[in-house]
Amino acid sequence: MRIHRPPCLLALILLAMTCACRNEPPPSYIRIDGPAPMLADAPGPLALLVVFWASWCPPCREETPHLLSLAESPPEGLRVVVFSHDADLKAVESFFEGPPPPELRLRLDVGEKVAREYGVEQLPTSILVVEGQLVARFPGPRDWDSRAMRRLLERLTRERATRATGSAD
Repeated sequence: MRIHRPPCLLALILLAMTCACRNEPPPSYIRIDGPAPMLADAPGPLALLVVFWASWCPPCREETPHLLSLAESPPEGLRVVVFSHDADLKAVESFFEGPPPPELRLRLDVGEKVAREYGVEQLPTSILVVEGQLVARFPGPRDWDSRAMRRLLERLTRERATRATGSAD
């Protein structure tokens, strides 16, 4: 007995197998749009880089020096806010060998409530929020202090702020 499969079904199966076998790095960022979940006590600047992180996460640990450098000297109007998946502040303080740097505005995400609201499924994940709108998602660790990343953050922030106000540069 011979099974007949339509050609389009075979093409879909081959396409799925090809996609599953690709070994490419994740995209530099994914554009997103829509209202951002509200953050209690969020700083009031134009833009926030909301970072989901944990001291026990190797890629998060790798990214931390770059993130701290960005937070200490961010592009104009940008602030960094880190939500930690650590169980308690002691683990975070142990990682930083003292209190977390104030520039990170670190908060514990008890029960991962904020991460769920932002749809975070992996650590680290960073989300750019401009004027209360979701702009970009950055899955995985980043070199936040690189010239290219700073330019990208400035461009995405400026783009969204221009659309929000309707003005042009």
